[in-house]
Amino acid sequence: MRRIGEAVDTLAAFLGAAVAGVALFLPIAFTWTKETTPYRIASLMNSVPRGAAIAMIVAVAAAVVVTTFTRPAAAWLLAMVGAFALFVNHIVGRNVSDPDLLTTQNFLDSLCAGTLLGALGAAVMRRPAPAAAYTVGVAGFFVFGDLAELLDIADRDPMTVLETPPRWLIAAALVLLVIGTLHNRAKEPPGQGRGAVELPIAPIVAAMVLALVVLVASEWLARQIQNTPDASHVIDIGLAVAATVAAAIVAAMLLPGRDGYGVFLAVGLVAAAEAIGAAPRPPWSVLVLLALTAFGLFVGLRLPSMTVASILVIGLCVYAMLLPDVHDNNVLHATGSSALALTAGYCCGAARPRYAPSGVLGLVALYLPSVVSALPLDRSTWPAPDANAHGTRLGGTALAIAIGCAVGTAALHRIRPPYRPKPKPVPDERFADT
Repeated sequence: MRRIGEAVDTLAAFLGAAVAGVALFLPIAFTWTKETTPYRIASLMNSVPRGAAIAMIVAVAAAVVVTTFTRPAAAWLLAMVGAFALFVNHIVGRNVSDPDLLTTQNFLDSLCAGTLLGALGAAVMRRPAPAAAYTVGVAGFFVFGDLAELLDIADRDPMTVLETPPRWLIAAALVLLVIGTLHNRAKEPPGQGRGAVELPIAPIVAAMVLALVVLVASEWLARQIQNTPDASHVIDIGLAVAATVAAAIVAAMLLPGRDGYGVFLAVGLVAAAEAIGAAPRPPWSVLVLLALTAFGLFVGLRLPSMTVASILVIGLCVYAMLLPDVHDNNVLHATGSSALALTAGYCCGAARPRYAPSGVLGLVALYLPSVVSALPLDRSTWPAPDANAHGTRLGGTALAIAIGCAVGTAALHRIRPPYRPKPKPVPDERFADT
């Protein structure tokens, strides 16, 4: 019976993380642009990175609160509430929304997804199988992207935003989370309360610094490119890259011990993924990418090395820089996506955060925007769809971010001592016979 419960918790962790991650990827269907105004389209598109930033802050805050003040069963309960609110948002939004409310719906999705990710991460992060499933769910769908192409819903009306993730998938995750909540509540011994403790705000501050600085830097760079599209913007790009790396350093240093490894790796991975770019994939590829992510996670847990992880991230950026036409070549793009999946899994395994909210921060940071997103010059809103002509610049900018994060990782490794478990106190028997 215990094995069945562990299997259910593992499946719930994977599906819950996948549903929340997909909710942060808003599919934009340009076929319905004629039905609304350019202002509304821009507002909806710009809500994507802002929603991801909000979700990250909410996720880390939820993880800190439930880790500090509640039992594991309460974390499962909060995750279930987040999934239920996500499901209600899609049901109600489908019936009462209009295109004007899609931005609000997206922000509600982000709040619900952040709550689900944070609470679920805090609940499973210390259990090997559910933690691995949660990590694969978050990192795997970061690599794959949204399900608009997979579910063939990108060419419908504006309400298709409310179909990713689809309601049946949210319902399946919700059912598993309900079972997980009941299972963990039943096995938890009663009467174990917690005394007065202080709320550690450092992880929350770290999430706010990283999310807000990266968001502001990417939007500022997009505006600079929009205002003067014919300029080279080398200085602007350099300032945005410096701000991103500085935010990662501050966030990493706010986390306990060497937990900041995950922040540096996540920021570098996001830049590399943006440089490689997205392209239509066959439906079966989601299984391949998830399997590669899981394999990379397994290798990272068995053979962790921050040096190897940083080199892999830098290698992805070099790949994107040397092959700027990766978006047009299916073989090159499939190779890059496969390497990204393996690298993302390995980085998640190698980071090994000791504090659950630190792990949540590093994983949810994969869904943040990047200054690389603002580089294509023919679009004033996020994300820019045409990066083919600027592939070298994309890869070069991502490489600068990855190198900066690698330097930050080395500095953190040198400054912070490795984690050593405290020895259990041994009772003193010297006075046993007195």
